[in-house]
Amino acid sequence: MKETIIFDVRKLTGDALAWPALKGAAKLLKANGTVAFPTETVYGLGANALDETAIESIYTAKGRPSDNPLIVHISRRDMLNDLVASVPETAARLMDAFWPGPMTLIFKKRSVVPDKVTGGLDTVAIRMPSHIVARALIDLSNLPIAAPSANLSGKPSPTTAEHVIHDLMGRVDGIVLGDDAMVGLESTVIDMTGDIPVILRPGAITEMMVAEIAGDCETDAALKALKGEKSVPKAPGMKYRHYAPNAEVTVFTGDTVGIIKAFEAAIDEAAAGDYKIAILLFSEDLAVLNRLMADNTCGLDHAVLFDQGSAKDPAVFASRLFRDLRASDDFGCKRVLVHGIAEEGIGSAIMNRLLKAAEGSVIRI
Repeated sequence: MKETIIFDVRKLTGDALAWPALKGAAKLLKANGTVAFPTETVYGLGANALDETAIESIYTAKGRPSDNPLIVHISRRDMLNDLVASVPETAARLMDAFWPGPMTLIFKKRSVVPDKVTGGLDTVAIRMPSHIVARALIDLSNLPIAAPSANLSGKPSPTTAEHVIHDLMGRVDGIVLGDDAMVGLESTVIDMTGDIPVILRPGAITEMMVAEIAGDCETDAALKALKGEKSVPKAPGMKYRHYAPNAEVTVFTGDTVGIIKAFEAAIDEAAAGDYKIAILLFSEDLAVLNRLMADNTCGLDHAVLFDQGSAKDPAVFASRLFRDLRASDDFGCKRVLVHGIAEEGIGSAIMNRLLKAAEGSVIRI
């Protein structure tokens, strides 16, 4: 077990570059240590992107396969030139539009970037986060920081400081305690090495948003494998089971009335079997289900109902998803049932995460 130093910046104000806590965290990074820190997407686990020993510490802390590429985080555009072979004009336009923010771009890499960062690929993924703490930490360390999500490999990504402490206390050198992640889903990953941008992982920056800037955009065929279509992933990182709680996850799609009735039946089944289930559903569904179950207090004792916000505001669903998947384990739930969302806009990213968590287990009603 490591001695993990806690750097609490939650109540600090003013210039983040002057915060002693962040200076202490940056000192650890400069010494090739591992430091978890907040970003606007999820919490990241960072280390010096140019040192193989530091990178190996990330994989060890997470229990992450070493062929899984990491995203390199920068705080200034000029840092990009030292890491990538060239910056296509289309990539520059996307950076102008969406950086700093939840967008990762893949470029051909320079030799200075270790193979351990890229999983042996000749490309490197780069992101400039918008979170004030993340940007200041990178500036203070004066290093590009490789950082996957700050969770144990395969588990739901952490969106709060408490999630990070739960997973990584004693496994990393430092944890920066900040505010909760705003977006709640990892960044959109876009391959810029071909003729047009190709989305390898959906996120808050949608295909339509990219196409409006770039003129064209595609989503990689490997993502269709989550819907039962066969395809070969283009990059190690596009593994199948991710984001999963200990409980078995099932996603329900189709007719809303039928889905609510299926949830009601599942609650009765849980009560009969004397186990707990978690249900993630929209505010509108929750109101209906509560009316249906008003006289069934025994059944409700076996169900934990998580409000994912209105179906009209999918950004709320995104911000709460990982939090509620983790909470299902805290409540000791055996199963997690989720009302799926239309794959439009950020809904595509939500369903991408859900289908991986459920290992493709979908019930269409």
